[in-house]
This record gives sequence, structure tokens and C-alpha cells, in this order.
Amino acid sequence: MPMAHPLPLCVAWLLLLVVIVMSDMTNGGVQGPIEGYNSLDDLLTTTPTPGQAALLLPTAPTAAYTHPKWMEPYFDPSTPRNVTALMGKSAYLSCRVRNLANKTVSWIRHRDIHILTVGSYTYTSDQRFQATHHQDTEDWTLQIKWAQKRDAGMYECQISTQPVRSYFVRLNVVVPTATILGGPDLHVDKGSTINLTCTVKFSPEPPAYIFWYHHEEVINYDSSRGGVSVITEKGDVTTSFLLIQNADLADSGKYSCAPSNADVASVRVHVLNGEHPEAMQTGSSGCQYNWLTIVLLLGLVLCYSQQCSSGAVAASLTWPLPSQLPLPAAAAAAAGESASSESVAAAAAEAAAAATTTTTRKRCPAVKSCRQATGHVLAKRSCHR
Repeated sequence: MPMAHPLPLCVAWLLLLVVIVMSDMTNGGVQGPIEGYNSLDDLLTTTPTPGQAALLLPTAPTAAYTHPKWMEPYFDPSTPRNVTALMGKSAYLSCRVRNLANKTVSWIRHRDIHILTVGSYTYTSDQRFQATHHQDTEDWTLQIKWAQKRDAGMYECQISTQPVRSYFVRLNVVVPTATILGGPDLHVDKGSTINLTCTVKFSPEPPAYIFWYHHEEVINYDSSRGGVSVITEKGDVTTSFLLIQNADLADSGKYSCAPSNADVASVRVHVLNGEHPEAMQTGSSGCQYNWLTIVLLLGLVLCYSQQCSSGAVAASLTWPLPSQLPLPAAAAAAAGESASSESVAAAAAEAAAAATTTTTRKRCPAVKSCRQATGHVLAKRSCHR
């Protein structure tokens, strides 16, 4: 019987191998407890048996989920930290928070540590405070209506993290201010034009009116004096010009600018009649002349003191020396009567001591003349007293 050709056997083994490989590809290359499910949906929707559940459970406990650092809330550092508002207008303090997630944003006033808002809710009885936030933005804005001077200070925007995170914003509330340029003193020549400029800054709106006063009386632009006019330019900074032509001495005095929404500003005008042309500069130049007068007076006093001191020294140098002074009459009489050398020596010693005292002390001219006219030692002492 002829032998079978080995080629069909090889083909059979090859076909068997192909079938096994195709079977593995159909199962997705996964074996074990997942066998028996035709798809992943079957696995998710079918309740596993206890054995399958044991095989599906992890063999080691998993760590708790930690939020990545780059996913935590943080403040946008470009948000302004200093805000200036006009008194009477609304102030807006902005706080921009990134990655807020489920946290809340609060506004706190540092002056009294008072919680103003939490989220979109207001926690103060002052209805001027309100927090605004739009879903499509990351800004949490604190609005303060009709801002007052007392509202100025530090405010804190806080995120409810652990620990909390804060962003501080300082609010400055400015008050309308009136100023007259060139004050507090202005000097003009007689016959020239007085030009006073009053500016009103930090005003929510231009003042309704500006009155000018001279000596606490409203200036009448239609008075018989004539030459008085006012020009007012309104805007963010309102400016009022007071022009007085052909200035006279009677136009000197205090001038005041009184806006309707700001404090009064004043200046003092000096109309000169040519006596001090150098005083045309603004400012307190008169104080310079006062100081100059004081310096001159001090110089005169010092000079006088030096002259008096030098005169006294010269007078003391011209007084006679003890050897040149004559003996007193009492000493001569005692020498003539008793002819005692001891009495003469004592009298001479007393005269020398008196002369030495005279040369070492500074005497006034009256005492000097008295001593020269009186020869007795006791009389000289009475002159000194």
C-alpha cells in the first residue's frame, strides 16, 4: 500500500494553528475571568460571581486621591491692589480667582474685621455693600455704593481653603478739593490786572456754582467799580478765573473761592504802589526782611560789646602804676609827727595794695574820677561802694 504524502499533514497542522490564533484575537487576548463575556459592555452590565469578584478586586490597597497643586485655587496677581474712588460715587474692589472649583470667596473689612459678603450673599446691614460675580468670569467684585471717607482702608478677599488664602486691596476715597494757585500771598502792582485761578479736583461732578468773595462779601461782577469778570471751565477738573483790571490799593485783602461741593480756598492779595518792586514774587518774602533786620541788630550789639570791652581794657592800661602814685596825706602826716619808719612802711604797703587792686579791676569813669579827686584811702573805698 503506498505511503501517504506528508504535505496534507503539514497543511492540516497549519490550518489548526491559524484557528488557534484567530480564537485568541476574537477574545481580545484576555483570558481568565473575563472569558464568557462577548464584549466590555457585557462585563460592565453583568453581575460577576463571587469567584470573579475576588479575581477583579485589587490585591493591594490604593492611596487616597490628592488634588494636584496646579489645580488648587489661586489669585491672579495682576489684580489692582490700590483703588481710588470719589466720595459720593461707587467704589469697585476686584478679586480674580483661578481654579475656584467648589470653594467660596468672601470679602472682609479689616477696620473692624467684619465679614461683608460670602459668595453672592451680603452679611452686613449696610446695604451699600454688594458682591457681584458672573458665571462666565473669574472676578468677584465688591461694590460700595456712595463711598464715604470712612470707607477708606484695607479690604481682604479670602478663599475658603485650608488654610485660607487672602488677597488685600486698599481703598482710597478722595474728597473734592478747591485750590487757588499761587497762594497763600500774591503781590501785584497798582494799575495791573489781578488774575486769580481756582481749581476744583476730585469732584464726582462739576460744581453747580462757584462764588468769589472779597473780605467775606460776595463779589458783584456788575458793580460800579467795573473791570471785574469771571470765566469758569467745567470738566474733570473745574477751573474758575477771577479777573480784576486796573488794580487799586482798595483791591488788596483776602479773596476766597467757594464751590458748591468743596471747601473754601483763600488767598491774600497785596497791591503795591511801587515801594517794593522786588516783592512781586509770590510767597512770604516779608519774612526774609524780618530775618535780615534781626541779623543786623545782632551785629550792632556784638560790635558795641566789643568796643566797650576794648575801651575798658585801654583805660585800665593808662592808670598809674603803684610806684607812680603819691602817698596819701595821712601817711605823710604820720611820718612827719612820729618819724617812725614802721608807720611809713605800713602806710606805703596799704597804698600799694590799693593801687594794685585799682589796676587789676575794670572801673567805670565815675569811680575813676572820684578816686582821682579824693586822696584818702577810706574816701576811695566809699567811691567804689
